[in-house]
Amino acid sequence: MRREMLVLAISLWMVLGSACSITRIYRGSPILVVPDEVLQAGVTDKAQALQILGPPDRIVRQHDGDAFLYRFVRRNVDALELEEPVFTNITFFSFTRNEQRTDLLLVLFDTGGLVRSWGVRRSTQDIGGL
Repeated sequence: MRREMLVLAISLWMVLGSACSITRIYRGSPILVVPDEVLQAGVTDKAQALQILGPPDRIVRQHDGDAFLYRFVRRNVDALELEEPVFTNITFFSFTRNEQRTDLLLVLFDTGGLVRSWGVRRSTQDIGGL
């Protein structure tokens, strides 16, 4: 009886194989500061902005001043697949969810190197998962 149960369990596993994967990809550094609390238009210069915010992901040179772009990307991929893995390799069910969110901070400087303005968009808090 015990041997029959073992054979049944192994057969069931072979017939209904499953695979599940969860992938989390983060690129850049989270934007932890609130720009309204640490930046002052016409007062904060580039050196101070670099000290407070760290190195930007991109520096854009413009004719009326530079811009620092900070970006944090968060991507979640969840997948589940049920298949018969040995004889037919038939997939019975497949599910994949791919979601990506980005936080952006853009700091604009005037030609003298002082902060002119900034804009921030946060959306990585809203990303889901299984």
